[in-house]
Amino acid sequence: MNKFKIFACVILLLFAVTVLYAQDKKVDRAAVPFSDPSKPGMIEASVHNGAITVKGYNGKEVIVEARVRGQLLSKEKEVSEQVKGMKRIIGIPITGLTIEEKENVMEVSTASMKNTVDLTIQVPFNTSLELSSHNNGDITVENITGEIEVNHHNGKLTLTNISGAVVAHTFNGAILVTFNKIDPEKPMSFSNWNGDIDVTFPQDLKANVKIHSELGDIYSDYEISLTQSPQKQEKDKRKEGGKYRIAFDKSIYGTINGGGQEIQFKTFHGNILIRKAK
Repeated sequence: MNKFKIFACVILLLFAVTVLYAQDKKVDRAAVPFSDPSKPGMIEASVHNGAITVKGYNGKEVIVEARVRGQLLSKEKEVSEQVKGMKRIIGIPITGLTIEEKENVMEVSTASMKNTVDLTIQVPFNTSLELSSHNNGDITVENITGEIEVNHHNGKLTLTNISGAVVAHTFNGAILVTFNKIDPEKPMSFSNWNGDIDVTFPQDLKANVKIHSELGDIYSDYEISLTQSPQKQEKDKRKEGGKYRIAFDKSIYGTINGGGQEIQFKTFHGNILIRKAK
């Protein structure tokens, strides 16, 4: 093979890789305003497979990007006799991005079960969030002053520069949260099954805390005044063929700086770290 043919093959190979890369990085993008930009809005965002990243910014519109992650071409697989001899058609990957807004509530979702789709959303600082994902990505939130509810099945939750209230749950993954301020009128909760829970609060935090780690340890920068765990009693159902049961809660109860709204921390296999901002 002469040099010209070798050069031509290299060019064709690079072209093919570039096309596949461009298709692999399929991105859908939209900027959507809230009905009333003068009031705080709510974002409800969900993906089945993928990551969610939300960042607060000094703007009025919600800017959404949905990006396909992963290979365009799948591995060869065995086919049935019914389709042997036929060519398998593989389309361009899609995000299935859908955005609906009504009365300052914006729903953002993807509808692509075959592809992993990552969402990146820019929102005004004072936006509240309800976020959920199932697999193949973490959830990250930055610079938000509204209320936040985050649910994940397999993934890490990282929330930084938060001023408000948080309810965060993931089945399998660490939870890392850093507050600038908290809403003293709102209770909060941080829970998972497997992974550390690491939360940093303002120095002047006032809270009633309920803390439980089945197999991990608990650490705190604050002095926690311990209180008696309440006794729980199951209703007597013996007349209905049931059983009578008394259970004592294994959680640690206490107060920080005299007490305030309740904050719960619960994990099965992980440490709990309650930090005081420096």
